[in-house]
Amino acid sequence: MSIEKMYMFDNNIFALFLLSILLIVVIVKKDIYDYSRKLFYRMIIINMILLVVEVFAWAFDGITTTEAVITNYVFNILLILFEPIMASMWLSYVDYKINGSIERLKKRMFYLHASVFSGILLIINIFTPVAFTIDDNNVYHRGSLLWLSLVFVFGLVLYTIVLAIQNRKTISDRMIFFIAAFALLPVLVSFIQLFVYGLILTWAVVALGVVFAYYLLEIAGNSVDYLTGLSSRRKIEEIITGCIENKEVFTVIMIDLENFKTINDKYGHKKGDETLIHFSKVLLKIFGKSNFVSRIGGDEFLIVLRDSRTQGNEYFRELLLNEVTAYGTFDLLKQIGYSIGVKEFATDSNLTIDTILDDVDKLMYEDKSKNKNLKRRSTDLIDK
Repeated sequence: MSIEKMYMFDNNIFALFLLSILLIVVIVKKDIYDYSRKLFYRMIIINMILLVVEVFAWAFDGITTTEAVITNYVFNILLILFEPIMASMWLSYVDYKINGSIERLKKRMFYLHASVFSGILLIINIFTPVAFTIDDNNVYHRGSLLWLSLVFVFGLVLYTIVLAIQNRKTISDRMIFFIAAFALLPVLVSFIQLFVYGLILTWAVVALGVVFAYYLLEIAGNSVDYLTGLSSRRKIEEIITGCIENKEVFTVIMIDLENFKTINDKYGHKKGDETLIHFSKVLLKIFGKSNFVSRIGGDEFLIVLRDSRTQGNEYFRELLLNEVTAYGTFDLLKQIGYSIGVKEFATDSNLTIDTILDDVDKLMYEDKSKNKNLKRRSTDLIDK
């Protein structure tokens, strides 16, 4: 391969290196816990395949040896076949992030319709060159019907924008903007590439989009509680969803701080914030890094234990009291009481994130009522 041709592929090589690092980071850090992780893995791997395939499809173009002709033909088949698969994975990922339903994706065949069409087109191409041809000089030429496959691919990508707009009441403006940018930029580059022969940018641009998707949709502002550094509510719900999908046995603990309002009123909100921060450190010390501790709002905390814990409220209350007594760094913690709801869950067909949170919430307020003779909130009187 000549030096001139090598320079054609520098964007692909850089993008491949970037995606390799991202794949390692996602595998090692395990920042994504639900089904979107599998979809994200697939997007990264398919994008990497396309970057490599695109290089080989161009590298052997014009070389007239028998091996080069066969290689050119095979890699152009793979390029046409994997393009719609990447689009379907992106649409499936966006759909899952919005709706959180694997069953919905199954009913939609994971949006693989364009891939099926491309496969049929390539089978026909064996007998009649409608997708592409390789001439006697081993130079690739687009077939008369290849544009249909591209229309299908672009349609899938653009549909992600439609899906985002349809669900604008349930997702953030930032997410809508990013989905639109991710969809439109590769489409724009692809159209430019159609008319500028030798320009290779599309899959490198998509790779950058995948990296930004990881940062914007999976990390930034969504994973960590701004005050305590614990997992956010969104992240803990994602973790529970992952436990359900993986059919794990797990335990959920909900803790509400008693007398917290008194601390806020008597010592001010700054001391209240410090109380939450120090209590978070106590929780991390008790439950460690192998479990998941989150602040789900105000003075309420949720813990997910990825194993079976049959102990009840009093067991965990004793753990908290002992650890707070030993903590000694922040005396106001000793003025805090705890209402606790604990329940172990074994996956069944009726288990959802909502039923889980409702169950532990009810158990926590039963504990609150027993310990302090407090009435439940009006919203908790459904079963009364």
